[in-house]
Amino acid sequence: MKKFLVFILVTLLISCNKVSLVTEETFHGTIDGKMVELFTLKNSNGVIAQFTNYGGRWISMWVPDKNGKMGDVILGFDNPISFQKAHEPYHGAITGRVCGRINKGVFSLNGDSIRLANNDLFGKPVKNHLHGGINGFHKQIWSGKTGRDKDENEYVEFFYTSKNREEGYPGNLKVTVRYTLKNNNTLRIDYSAQTDAPTIVNLTNHAFFNMSGNPAESVSGQLLQINADNYLECDKELIPTGNIKSVKGTPIDFTSPIEIGKNIGVDFPEINKNKGYAIAYVLNKGKDELNFAARLTDKNSGRSVAVYTNQPSFQMYNAWLMDGTDVGKQGIKYNSGCSVVLESQGFPDAPNHSNFPTIKLNPSELYHHIVEYRFSN
Repeated sequence: MKKFLVFILVTLLISCNKVSLVTEETFHGTIDGKMVELFTLKNSNGVIAQFTNYGGRWISMWVPDKNGKMGDVILGFDNPISFQKAHEPYHGAITGRVCGRINKGVFSLNGDSIRLANNDLFGKPVKNHLHGGINGFHKQIWSGKTGRDKDENEYVEFFYTSKNREEGYPGNLKVTVRYTLKNNNTLRIDYSAQTDAPTIVNLTNHAFFNMSGNPAESVSGQLLQINADNYLECDKELIPTGNIKSVKGTPIDFTSPIEIGKNIGVDFPEINKNKGYAIAYVLNKGKDELNFAARLTDKNSGRSVAVYTNQPSFQMYNAWLMDGTDVGKQGIKYNSGCSVVLESQGFPDAPNHSNFPTIKLNPSELYHHIVEYRFSN
């Protein structure tokens, strides 16, 4: 009975608010001979989240503004082929085995030199390794199933086994990612992984957010707060130097909420002048299992998302490489600065810096990364 009432409520909300969900009619087909599926989660407040097993992607998130009007705050496409062919290949995807960059695609593990795929845009004379490689997790067809937890929250769970030496990584790695849409308007992601040989793991979700619900608008005026007193210094190829530096007195200090675009024209090594940021922050430690990482707010709509995680680092990138080539849901072109990623993760290039927290995983261990996106208005 409860499920039926929730269905009726969501149907009415969709009708009243003109919610344009991705549908089975447009979102079907095969990639590499495997079926691509669409999964839709709803909660008791009418909030809706959608996902696909292609790359384990988060493809839409419908949340209300201060007047109750629903808006989709996640960029993406309404069909799988557009995801596959997109100029920006990581829309909403699980990136791994290791997100971010590994310098020249090489690291040492238990005394052995491991060589990974060299697929990054940056890197001279050898390209760096980026987001798991050429055919990383973002290009894989995961298996998926839906369910309800003990609190009657709907979830979708994705499974993928990364084989030994896939993209160069050692060990067979079994990965599970569960997205849970809670009835308090929280989207929780649980990443779990186990290996049969020593390897490295650092997973994240590469969703692009625009809290206005309209990615035709820039996020430069949206307020961002990041709970980090320090950041990882990087070179021109966005590879960490190993130095951890204070944000105090710099134009990349987001410890208090400021507009994303406020300092975008400032000369500073971590800013691509008049374009934006791609910065790994060192999150301030807390005593709770999940610590506050960041908050993004659109002043006009009142929509806000607060990020909580058990990870030590937070990546902020304001999509300055987008150039309008990709045309997303509702025919909107994705231009430079139309969105921002809010990624919890381990330190990038961690295996090559002894002073960084390790991302090594042994056979006796369980990798468990938790992040919650808590939406409000």
